[in-house]
Amino acid sequence: MRSLLFASLVTLSFFSLSANAQDDWKAFPYDQSNFDFSGDKLRQAWPQLTRGFGTDYPFPDAPWVLSLATQHPKTLASVVPGTLPSGTPEELASAYANKLQDAWRSLFRGDFAQAKQQGMTLGFGGQVPAMFAQVLYAMYLETDQDKKHQLLEQVIDLTDKAGDLAKLDLVAQFGRTYAKARLGEELSIPVILKRGYTSQIPDELDAILSKDPRQPYALALYGGYQAGVIRKIGSMAGKLTYNVSAEKMEGYFQRSFAARDDLPIGHYEYANALSYVYDDEQDNKALQHLKKAAAITPISAMDSLEIAHAKQLLDSFKQRVAGN
Repeated sequence: MRSLLFASLVTLSFFSLSANAQDDWKAFPYDQSNFDFSGDKLRQAWPQLTRGFGTDYPFPDAPWVLSLATQHPKTLASVVPGTLPSGTPEELASAYANKLQDAWRSLFRGDFAQAKQQGMTLGFGGQVPAMFAQVLYAMYLETDQDKKHQLLEQVIDLTDKAGDLAKLDLVAQFGRTYAKARLGEELSIPVILKRGYTSQIPDELDAILSKDPRQPYALALYGGYQAGVIRKIGSMAGKLTYNVSAEKMEGYFQRSFAARDDLPIGHYEYANALSYVYDDEQDNKALQHLKKAAAITPISAMDSLEIAHAKQLLDSFKQRVAGN
């Protein structure tokens, strides 16, 4: 039975995935020497590498692949022909797990184009690290705004096409919502309203938090969403129209920090939120959080990018405070 299952997985076309390398993507600009997750190092570092994803994000080993294939066969659909060797279900699961782990290794090392190429050959299971790599690249390394928006929109589109499969993975759900939130910051209000992002973002975050109420990334993003709405339309209109408030913003960030206090993005997002909601009244608190983010020792390329961004914000805040 399982042999037939895996035979169908490597040939079934569930939804179209592009496995082409991203030849125009820039190389990771910072030191990668400490981001070696070869062999068992990935499993050992996994809880810390995925600390922002929530409680016990599963390690993609062969038993996990077998369980996933048995319970949700379509998650491994659209595996590119030739990606996996022939063999027993256990051998196929092991081969798939090794390739999926390599995609995660590339992501955490900062080889984002490679992570996308590797992941997109593996069906929805591989789409998760592939699209997360694309989000990171778009947010931190793509300097052309139109290309950045296209990359984020593709993440949303591919995750939507996955349908109910996306509900199986909190990282897939978060990546789509994060992409919408970042686009929402840069697009005009009429465009945001037409796309429905303003209502979709809180609904999607509620869905994530209903499964894991301590998911640090989702909590920080919810706090940032509250602040972003207040920034765009004001506190009174925001409360009446979208039920956002400074109190809720603070509450979400405090819940995020209670879950994990060692995520650079949580601290710099909070600093931004303080600026959006209070103007310069909370500059000292914002500076404290930016300094905390800048002082974190990176354990992955993702951390390095977030810390570098925090340092840039810290310099800007220092200059602004000095000028007041």
